[in-house]
Amino acid sequence: MAYNPARFAADSGGLIPAPYGRACAGCARAKCKCFYQEGGQTCERCQRLGKQCEPAVAVRKRKAQTQPPPPVPSRLEEKLDDIFSLLRSQAAHKESHANTPSMTDGSPSAASVSATYAAVSPPTRDPDVAINTVSSIVHLSRPSEDVTPSPVAEDVAAHRLSPRVAEASLDDFRRSFLPMFPFAYIPDSMTAADVCRGKPFLWLVVMALSSKDVSRQFAMEETIWHIISQRIVAEHLADLDLLLGVICFASWSHYFKKDKPFMTMLSQLAVALAMELNIHKDVPQARTARRENSTPQVRTMEERRTMLAVFHLTCSTWTAYRKTEPLRWTRYLENCLRMLRDNAETSLDVTLATQVECQLIANKLTCAGLDEATERDAGATTAVLVNVLLSQLSGIRRNLPQGIQSERAVQFYLSHTEITIREALAARPRTESADSLMQFRRLEDLELLMGSAERWLDAFTHMPLADWVGVNVDVFAQFTHTLVVVFRLNTVNEPGWDLQESCRRADVLEILDRACDTIDRVPPAIGMVDAKGPRSGLFFKTTYLLKAIKSLFVAEMGPKDGVSILDDFLMNLENEPWLSDILGPSWDAQFEGAMDMPFGAA
Repeated sequence: MAYNPARFAADSGGLIPAPYGRACAGCARAKCKCFYQEGGQTCERCQRLGKQCEPAVAVRKRKAQTQPPPPVPSRLEEKLDDIFSLLRSQAAHKESHANTPSMTDGSPSAASVSATYAAVSPPTRDPDVAINTVSSIVHLSRPSEDVTPSPVAEDVAAHRLSPRVAEASLDDFRRSFLPMFPFAYIPDSMTAADVCRGKPFLWLVVMALSSKDVSRQFAMEETIWHIISQRIVAEHLADLDLLLGVICFASWSHYFKKDKPFMTMLSQLAVALAMELNIHKDVPQARTARRENSTPQVRTMEERRTMLAVFHLTCSTWTAYRKTEPLRWTRYLENCLRMLRDNAETSLDVTLATQVECQLIANKLTCAGLDEATERDAGATTAVLVNVLLSQLSGIRRNLPQGIQSERAVQFYLSHTEITIREALAARPRTESADSLMQFRRLEDLELLMGSAERWLDAFTHMPLADWVGVNVDVFAQFTHTLVVVFRLNTVNEPGWDLQESCRRADVLEILDRACDTIDRVPPAIGMVDAKGPRSGLFFKTTYLLKAIKSLFVAEMGPKDGVSILDDFLMNLENEPWLSDILGPSWDAQFEGAMDMPFGAA
């Protein structure tokens, strides 16, 4: 044990330890124990070292009294109040600049312009805040719009429409477009200004499609392509508004098609956006379980509806062009379909669910792998598979409410799915040694196929003129496919099949003539005005395109009097791959894309 003089002196009994805080200056600096000798004025250490023993200055700092800190909830509320005050001041500052007239007060048109046009600007609303004072937790819900204008909103602001025109266009879109493909839910209580504030890109696409001025359509199209190329592709922006706008633009892209089709590209862009937003699968439960005292996150009905719309779009693209197969069907999509059907917010949700169910049935026949398709016969579809698919289709019809079943868009998909199924059965090769029973079944298959085509055409030809503007790519592809089926029924060489009776019931040439006459009456009926210049709107060129199809059918049947062949169109179409399949002499279960032609939808 080491020798300690201070301890030894204290133990000897002749020293008195200095009171607390009264050590001499030398011991205090050395941080040593200070022991005073009995009756002496110096401490043992200073005497032993021969130093002067100076008493320490007895100055002790007292801790100032402080107020207790405020509770945590109060501090959070004060901080939130400061944030809200800052946001309100910024919003008021921007609003004052926005309300500053760009024209001089003396300009006679300044007041009329400000009263006529509605500015496109995002809302400046505060975020929703829920404060739990018990657990001292603040829940901030994500605001539906940004406080500052987004780049997309600034792009859209270039197109100003009067409130009257915007509301009329939105009403037309609700009446004619959405029933054909209800990819979104726009309540009747929502105004055009509400749609513009919440989803500016979707608003722009809706206004472009429903515009009666074709020149304005083309001007808005340029902004749409700018947003797609710059904001989505170059700047990697992704939100539900952009996804819905791409779905809408792709589904009615034949309005803007020039030379090359772009629907396949846009459908894949929609898939990429959906996966970027991570709405292609359910919310992981492990992520929400880690957050204590937090509300479990679930997919909204809008997100589920949008994901089903993406699947619908990929199926429509496959039907039109046969370039990319539909999106893979998953258990999550099955849950979305069930929830949309059982918890429909509107009757159009049931329509969308029915369309998707019909596409799933048709995909079982049309989405076979290429290697598998080349190894088997084109007519190898068994009667068992056809009966199973027809039974599933009957189940869909049986479970539909009567009001939904009578909807025109639902009739299109139910009838066209039946056409697809029965055409696959009729496409089987005929055996030379077929007995009378087999021949009767063959004729019965053709008769049932004709009935399905008649039902589809009846719904199409009796469509009101105002609803023709809502025909999307998928329905137009169904029309083209039905024309091919009727053409083959009018020309098939089958013993016992009456070609004259087939033409009397549904003559493909008369169907095209009636369609041309109807389309010519659409623009005057709705007040549509074509653009000035070499580029025409959809309804000002579709008649020439249908006449080109008629010329091709006539050329395949043989020349007839009174029918002129459009050489210019035939020169453009003669090298198209769909000719060998659509106008081939035999049925083909692997029906090529009906829209893969210059005049088809993009």
